[in-house]
Amino acid sequence: MDLSKVFIHNVKKYRKLAGLSQEKLAGLCGASHSFIRQIECGSKNPSFTFIGKLAAALQIPVSFLFFDEEDKRTPGPGTMSKEKIEAELIEKLAQSVHSVFSRL
Repeated sequence: MDLSKVFIHNVKKYRKLAGLSQEKLAGLCGASHSFIRQIECGSKNPSFTFIGKLAAALQIPVSFLFFDEEDKRTPGPGTMSKEKIEAELIEKLAQSVHSVFSRL
């Protein structure tokens, strides 16, 4: 799979694993819903800065967005079970929610 297809697939995958809509992800990144939709359709290529914002909003390392699970030569998030990824995302989300509410 080429890198742009891997990136598109992973943005969608991790957005859905995090339970985020395109609109919610856009809000977390300071972007419009249409920009996220265009990224996921492959009609827009985000800047490196924005890729960092995506990863931060999804609470994953940037490298996860470029890891090709079909390429077995390189260990990465594909070696983690879906359950483990979900558990880690839920834990990070819970920490973020706690952090926000503790400031109120």
